[in-house]
Amino acid sequence: MSAPGIPGVRNHQSSGSALLSGARAPDGRRENASRTANVTAGPAPPSRAPARKSEGVFDFEHLHDAVATLRKKQMFFIGGTIKSGTTWLQLLLDAHPGVSVNGEGHFFDLLAPVLDVALDTHDRLTTEKNQSIFNELEGYPRLTENKALYVVACAIAAFLVEQSKHKAAEAVGEKSPDNMLHFAKFHTVFPAAKFIHVVRDGRDCAVSAWFHNLRTQPQAAKREFGSVDAFACQFASHWGQELATAQNFANRHPDRVRQIRYEDLVTNAVPALSELFAFLGVPASHAIAERCVTEASFAKLSRGRNPGEEDRGSFFRKGIPGDWRNHLSAETNARFLQHAGGWLNRFGYR
Repeated sequence: MSAPGIPGVRNHQSSGSALLSGARAPDGRRENASRTANVTAGPAPPSRAPARKSEGVFDFEHLHDAVATLRKKQMFFIGGTIKSGTTWLQLLLDAHPGVSVNGEGHFFDLLAPVLDVALDTHDRLTTEKNQSIFNELEGYPRLTENKALYVVACAIAAFLVEQSKHKAAEAVGEKSPDNMLHFAKFHTVFPAAKFIHVVRDGRDCAVSAWFHNLRTQPQAAKREFGSVDAFACQFASHWGQELATAQNFANRHPDRVRQIRYEDLVTNAVPALSELFAFLGVPASHAIAERCVTEASFAKLSRGRNPGEEDRGSFFRKGIPGDWRNHLSAETNARFLQHAGGWLNRFGYR
């Protein structure tokens, strides 16, 4: 059963380093190809985006200098299966005075495919126009793969510059759950970037994603799956596939990746956070790490609830590990173990 419209069950794209996967001309130029962005549909977007804010006269050199300055800082990207705690980690890290990390930019699952389509459309229209005018001349060139990647890299960098302009940050990052499927692509355009992969017990991810779906798309969730057990059974293989993709990149680039378990953030937040700050190269005393934990505590984010006090209308629903035991049947757990037991064992889940 496919669920392209339900968050928590994503279609999978290749995580290889190539961004634009259409056919290639013999000289390496991009050939026209119809492509569909392989993304999870959410609620229907508004018909028009908000108007862009004016900043006065366009200054290319100033913006290019800002991007060059950004690239001298430690760039990083956070990813993890949906409802694994990526938002919480983002807020914990952003509470550090030397770190700017925001979410969700969805650079490689939403932005890059749109830019790819725009470049393909431009290729097609200019080719048609030139062919209708010129018989003896070749016409206007297309961008090569590397130059198309440059367009994407500049767009991502521009967003990160905008995101971090309010803060004298030494490390600048972005969090989107889907990033875990695209670490290799980020590495291609930003070779010095670092990556943080948040891991959570897949059964808890499934339960949390189910209630998230009931909050945001209740009719679609019930129509597609019917129950939390049915959802979790399908979620199991999805969780394992995503971990395999992220683990493959981590195996090839161990010095660029840190994996952090949600459960360790819950039980040992200060030392776990201090280790991540060291990984990002920003100084952090025990007092700074403690302050970050306080600033992004569940009680503060949920406006007064303690972990375990449930509010199904909140993004921060419950905030505890092991909640799957309250919702999944023994049969569903057995199915999950059958499909993803190796990954559960690998990360110490029982």
